[in-house]
Amino acid sequence: MTDHHDVAFLPYVLEASRDAEGVPRLLVLPGIEITCSDSVQCLAIFDPTTTTAEWARLLHNLRNVVPAGDKEPHTSQTEHCGLTLTELFDAVEVDTVLRDCVLLIPHFGRETDHKTLNSPGHAPRAKELPFDGVYIECQYSELDVVTVAKIQGRIEEWGTRRRAILATGDNRFGDWRRLGLHECWIKLGENSVEAIRQAFLADEARIAYGPPERPTERVVEIEVKSKLTGDVPVRISFNDGYTALIGGRGSGKSSILEYLRFGLGRAERDFIGEDAPGRRPRDREVKLIEDTLKGGWVKVVLERDTVLETWTRHGDNPEDISVEQDGRDPEPLNILAARERFRARAFHQKELSTTMVDPVVAADNITGIAAAEVIEEKRRNELGIANSKRSVTTALQDAAAHWQAELEHLQAQSKVEDLRLRRAALTERMSQGGVTPEDVKTLAEAPKWDRAVNFIDAVERQVAADRERVKSLVETALGVEAGRFAEAMEFAHVQELAEKVAEARTAVGAALEPVLDLLGRLDSARSEMKRKFGLEHESFLVLYEQAKARQADHRALIVENEKLGTQLQVASVEQDRAAAAYAATLPALNRFATARGELVRLVGERHALLKRASDQVVEKSGGVLKARPKRDRKPIDCVQALCGLLEGSHFRNPEVHCDEWVGKAYEDGAIGWTAVCDTLVSIYKGKILAGSPVEPGAEASATIKDAFFGGRVEMTPNQINRAYAKLSDQTLGLVLAATPKDTINLTYVSNGQDIRFEEASPGQQASALLRLLLRQEAGTLIVDQPEDDLDNRVMMEIVELIRISKSNRQLIFATHNPNLVVNGDADKVITMTATVPEDRAGSDVPKVRVEVDGAIETPSIRQVITHIMEGGAKAFQLRARKYGRETIMVGS
Repeated sequence: MTDHHDVAFLPYVLEASRDAEGVPRLLVLPGIEITCSDSVQCLAIFDPTTTTAEWARLLHNLRNVVPAGDKEPHTSQTEHCGLTLTELFDAVEVDTVLRDCVLLIPHFGRETDHKTLNSPGHAPRAKELPFDGVYIECQYSELDVVTVAKIQGRIEEWGTRRRAILATGDNRFGDWRRLGLHECWIKLGENSVEAIRQAFLADEARIAYGPPERPTERVVEIEVKSKLTGDVPVRISFNDGYTALIGGRGSGKSSILEYLRFGLGRAERDFIGEDAPGRRPRDREVKLIEDTLKGGWVKVVLERDTVLETWTRHGDNPEDISVEQDGRDPEPLNILAARERFRARAFHQKELSTTMVDPVVAADNITGIAAAEVIEEKRRNELGIANSKRSVTTALQDAAAHWQAELEHLQAQSKVEDLRLRRAALTERMSQGGVTPEDVKTLAEAPKWDRAVNFIDAVERQVAADRERVKSLVETALGVEAGRFAEAMEFAHVQELAEKVAEARTAVGAALEPVLDLLGRLDSARSEMKRKFGLEHESFLVLYEQAKARQADHRALIVENEKLGTQLQVASVEQDRAAAAYAATLPALNRFATARGELVRLVGERHALLKRASDQVVEKSGGVLKARPKRDRKPIDCVQALCGLLEGSHFRNPEVHCDEWVGKAYEDGAIGWTAVCDTLVSIYKGKILAGSPVEPGAEASATIKDAFFGGRVEMTPNQINRAYAKLSDQTLGLVLAATPKDTINLTYVSNGQDIRFEEASPGQQASALLRLLLRQEAGTLIVDQPEDDLDNRVMMEIVELIRISKSNRQLIFATHNPNLVVNGDADKVITMTATVPEDRAGSDVPKVRVEVDGAIETPSIRQVITHIMEGGAKAFQLRARKYGRETIMVGS
C-alpha cells in the first residue's frame, strides 16, 4: 500500500487490517511511491514489522520532500524527490537501518508509460543498478516482447541480470474501481520484504499473473517412529512446491527419504524380485527398514484432489498400508495398489547415473522415466494386459472343455448309430426267423416309444434350464447401479442416461415376463402331454409283452432286441446330454478368439503409448535426448513358455533353440508368433479330439516335427512324444499369454552428434534424465542427492528447471549442494542433524531429528545453509574474494 511521498494513510490501513485482538487478518506491506529527479518512479516497500520511525527515516532522505502533517486536509504537491534513481539506491544502501527493511522496485512499464525506467537513455543505469524486480501498472500480458526481454536480461545493452515483474495497480479513484485490476500472485515463505526479494530472485516459480497451479496430489507430512528417532516420533511437513533436506553426512536425510518411500509402498524392499528377475537390491536401504522399523511405523499424510489421507505402514507388518480418511473406516491397501493410487517417482543416490549398469532392468528403468507423462495410461494398460493374460488362459480351458464336449458328442453319435444298425439287423433276423409281421412290427416300434420318452424328458430339462436363465436375466439385465456413481449424477445428461437405463431395465423385465409365462405354459402342456402319452405307452407295453409271449421260440432274439433297445435308450440320453454340452460350450470358441484378440490389441496399445511418450522426450529433455519405441524381438516370456513345453524332453540347450525359434517368429512382428500359437492350439485340439493319448499318431508327430523350432531342429521320436505329453491347458496357456515387452530406446545428443544412451558417460546420462524428469508433470518427484549424478557445468541448467518444475509439481530432494537449495529456490528447507551417525543403529538412543526448518528468506535458515553448505560465512567470502567477487552475506 503506497502513496506519493506520504505515509499518512498507512496507520489507518494497518489498523483496519487487524482484528479486535490486534492479530493481522491480511498481510499489508507499507510503502511509499517515489518520483525521482530523472523522471523515473520507484516503489519503496517496507517490512511489515516496521513503524512510522522507519517510514519517516526514508522520507527524510528525500531532499525535496516535505511531508504534510497528519492532520492536514491535503497532502503536499507532488514534486520529484531531489534524488536520481541511482542516488536513491545509494542512499538506502548506506543507511544501516533502511538497508535491511526497505526494498526498492523501479517502474519499468512500456516506453510510452508515465515515468518509466524503460525510456530512451536509461539503458546504462538500468544495466548497473542492483535491483532484482520492477513494477508495471498494466496487465503482464499487455507488455511488448522487447520490454519483457529488457527486464529479463536478454538484451545486453540493458543488462544480463534477470529481473522479476510485479504487476501493480494505481487506484486513483475513491470508489476503488481499479483496485486489484492487474492480477499478480507472489509465493512467500514468510511475511517479509526479504520474502519478496527471494520471490524476485526466483520469479519463474514464485510469481504468476493468473491463479497459480498447485499439484493435485502431494505429500503433506511424514511421521516416523523408529530406532533412529527414539520414543518421540520425528514429524516433517513438506511444501507443495520444492522441499530440500540438508545436513551433514549421516544426519538422516537419506533415511527420511527411504522412510517416505516405505510409507508410499516404494521402499527398496518392495521392489525385490518385482521389477525384473535378477534385480540387485540396495542392501543398505533394505537393511535400514529391517533393522530400524521393528516395533515402529511410518505415517504419511497425502492430499489427493483436496482430500487428505493418512497412510500408516508398520515395520512389523509391512505387507499392507492402512489408509484413513475423515469419517471413514481404515482401508487396507496392498503395496501395488498403493503405488497405483499415489503417483510418485523416487530415486536413490547415484541411481540416475547408474541406470544402465544393470542390464536386466536398464530398459525398464529408462522406459519408466521416459513414459512418466503417460504413467496412468500405462498402468491401466499393464493392468489390462495382466487381466487379459488371465482371460486367455481361462478361455483356453473353456475352449478345451468345448473340444472335450465335441469329442464326447462325436463318440455318443457314433455309439447311437452303431446300436441302431445292430438293432435293425436283429429285427431283420427276427422277421426271417418266423416271427409274425404284426409282432415284428410291435417289437420294432419299441425304440420309437423309448425315443419319445427321451424327447419328453429332454423338453422338461430344457424348459427348466431356460426358465432359470430368463429369471436370472430379469434380475441382472442392465445392472449398472447409479448409486455407485452418485457424484456423476450431478450432471444433467448423466442423470438423464441413468433414468433411461432404469426405464430400459424395467422394459426388459416387462418384455421377459411373457417369455416366462410362455415357458410356464409350455411346461404345463408338456406335463399334460406326458400324462396322455404315458397312457398310450402303457397300452403299447401290453401289446409288446403279448408279442414277446407269442414268440417264445425266438426268446433269445427278443431278449437281445430288448437289450439293444435298453442300450440304445441310454445311449440316446447320453447323446442328448453330449449335444447339449457341445451347444452350451460352443460360445467358448468365440470367447477364446476374443480374449486372444484383446491381448494383441492391448499389446499394440502399449506400443502406441510408448510411441507417444517417445515423441515427447525430445521436447521434455530440451533436445538432449532422442527416443523411439523399441519392439521386443525376443520376448523372454515367449522363450520361457516354449521351454516349458520341452521340459523333460532331453533337449540339449533348449533355451538356445527356443530363443532362436522366438527370434525367427518375431522377424515379421507378431504375425509369426501368432502362427506359432495357432499351430500349437491346433495340435492341442487334435490331441483332445483324439482322446488325449499318451503318444501322438503319425500325423500329429509329423505336425509337431514341422512346427517345433520351425522345423529347423531335428527331433527324435522320444522328444516328440515328450513334447506331446507336455502339451496341456497350463503349458499352452503360458505360451498364449506370453507377450513382448516393448521399451523406449534413448539416444544422447552431444554437440549435434548422436550417441547411444548406454555409451554416454554416467554424468551425461544422469543430467539428461534429470532434465527429462523435471520437465514432466508426473506426480511427486523424490531424489536423494541428485548432485552425485551431475557435472557441475550443468548444475545451473538443472536449478533453472527446478524453479520452473516446482510451480506445478512437488519436489522433495536431499542434497549437499547449495546451488540446488539456494539457486533452485527451495520453498522449504529442512535441516537434519544426528546425535550419532544414522548408519550406526546399534543402540536405542535417538539419532536423527529436525534441527530447524523454514523458507530461504528465514534468517535462521540462511544462516544454517551458509554454515552447512558453504562452510560458513568466512569461507564463502574468502572464496568470493578469490573469484574476484566481493559479497555481502545477507543474514550472516
